[in-house]
Amino acid sequence: MERRTAEESLKTKKAREKLRQKLEQMQERMTEQALERKSIEIHRWIARHASNRAILKEKTISLFDENNNTAEVSQKISTLAKSLVPLKN
Repeated sequence: MERRTAEESLKTKKAREKLRQKLEQMQERMTEQALERKSIEIHRWIARHASNRAILKEKTISLFDENNNTAEVSQKISTLAKSLVPLKN
């Protein structure tokens, strides 16, 4: 069975057209030169902020492992959990 949808309102059509035009303008501005300029700008930003970077040779980094190894429960959560447990009489 084919699902039928209501016709778009004039406001929705205008918004869709406006978005389409913006996307076209963005694609026109995305040239090789623009990408190269942005790449240089990013490299300069990284160089300027190099002093703020953490030295990773002294730290261990591990990738997210889909919760195969969960973090330890914090004291705050542990205290909160204990307060939620009903007292035995």
